Amino acid sequence: MNALSWNALSRRSIVAAALLLGTAPALAQPVPTRPVTLELFGLASHNWQLVIDRFQAQYPNIKIKFTKFSTDEMKQALRVGASSGKLPDLWWNWGGSLASPYNRAGYALKITPEMQKEYGIDQNVTPASLDITRDGADLYGIPNKIGPFGFIYKKALFAKYNIKEPTTFQELEKAAETLKANGVTPFSIGGKFSWMTMRFFDFFLEHYAGPAGHDALLNTETPWTSDPVVKSFAKLKEWSDKGYFPKGFLNIDPSTNLPLLYNDQAAIVFDTPSLETSRIIRENMSPADYGTFPLPTDHKPLRAPGSPSQFQVNAKTPEETRQAALLFVSFAARPEIAPVTAEAVGYPSATKGILPPENLPIQRKWAEWTQGEVGFYKLTDQGLPQDVVASYFEAQDSVILGAMKPEEAAEQVQEAITRFKKRNN
Repeated sequence: MNALSWNALSRRSIVAAALLLGTAPALAQPVPTRPVTLELFGLASHNWQLVIDRFQAQYPNIKIKFTKFSTDEMKQALRVGASSGKLPDLWWNWGGSLASPYNRAGYALKITPEMQKEYGIDQNVTPASLDITRDGADLYGIPNKIGPFGFIYKKALFAKYNIKEPTTFQELEKAAETLKANGVTPFSIGGKFSWMTMRFFDFFLEHYAGPAGHDALLNTETPWTSDPVVKSFAKLKEWSDKGYFPKGFLNIDPSTNLPLLYNDQAAIVFDTPSLETSRIIRENMSPADYGTFPLPTDHKPLRAPGSPSQFQVNAKTPEETRQAALLFVSFAARPEIAPVTAEAVGYPSATKGILPPENLPIQRKWAEWTQGEVGFYKLTDQGLPQDVVASYFEAQDSVILGAMKPEEAAEQVQEAITRFKKRNN
């Protein structure tokens, strides 16, 4: 999609939002009077420069230095910054246990109800977005997107082999069997770093444990030696052994998952709908060639893995720097800017009344679903304590490699949970 098309889409979304919501910015937002330079850390896959340019045009005395990282580099940069006392003025972050260490150690600024009102956050951001971003009862970041993950598939391959969008777990397995029998890898994933593989385990856990059981496991209320966990590890091993994932996928970078779909060598990715803009359109492919469907978990309510995309502000920065940072993160959530933010980070938007245009069919479907019948569950690496996640990843990959039995993997995770609880009680 060219820049002209995007500008037109943005204008239409802005008009719709304005009609629905009225003027966005709060009336008395503090604006620094002196020149301020903000240091921002974010993901390389997010085009925040689009928002930065508009912000700097409106507030010319504030400059933003944007440093980009890959997913795992970002996690490392924040850890190093926290331990060295050199965190940036603001940073992008995930939610759950990936953000909570910065919240609870006092690195991330607590966004009080007074701040939410002052910066128009309570006016502009949906309550559901704020709820999934909170750490307990408190808010430490401003969401700009709530990112679900779902199955995105190549329409031509489904049509060629007469496959309909699966609505049950059994239908999904039948589709994978059909694709594999015809020489097509069912699911293109990059297992390096383990988190893309984890999405499949999480899906299996939602299927076998159900919503309440899944939540109880992530909250460590139910032992991880339980039957749904063992079955989920076993199913992961089964799919790997059947060739449902690319050969050698544990060594494949997750950022390279889409080319196999482009070349009709694989049919499905398990990814965020925002790849429609961040990857498919940017890589000169057509979204019309791809379809999407919710996870067929065989449970109601139907849920998908979800994670907030949020900005956090350094609690230790000087007052004028904090003001400038809060101004920027609230600016990104204003209704007239939210379509540009969505172009940078993808949909569904956390801003009230903002839907993707109809010529972004993947993101529009997910925005509609997540405002309706589809709820969220946490990803394992955001639900479990971070001290436990490394043990989980080791167990997951060991099962796939045949170095652990599913029962042994479940036991290893439970032992890590037990050690964590002893250290923190």
